[in-house]
Amino acid sequence: MDVITLEVGNTSWWKNRKYRREAASELKELRLKYKKIKLLKKYRVKEANTIIYADYKIIK
Repeated sequence: MDVITLEVGNTSWWKNRKYRREAASELKELRLKYKKIKLLKKYRVKEANTIIYADYKIIK
């Protein structure tokens, strides 16, 4: 079982568009390569960071 962490969003609306677009293209490539990808959790780091992260489990 592999776990991959992606930046999937931001609290700013214009940065959110950028991060969502990049994450969607990355997930699209991964779904073509592997059999199944499952979202485990979304979270933010407790620092002054506005990026939203998500952990995905890759099922081969």
